[in-house]
Amino acid sequence: MSDTKSIEEKLDALVASLAALTAFVSEIPDAVHVEMPKLKAALQGNKALSETQIKLAIDAAREIKHAVQAKHGDAH
Repeated sequence: MSDTKSIEEKLDALVASLAALTAFVSEIPDAVHVEMPKLKAALQGNKALSETQIKLAIDAAREIKHAVQAKHGDAH
């Protein structure tokens, strides 16, 4: 059970870190100008990530971009 709790604690810390990063990025008005093709290329070029991680990172980046656009009223 202690291993499970340790994993749960690590997942909680990861989710909290991602939430903080999302909140931080959403405060940057220029983030609405992030170009998804460039972001995708950068993620796909990261050899430390698996294909699944790349897909999840691209999806998360898209969601963050949409949140920033909603916050700053940019409909691009």
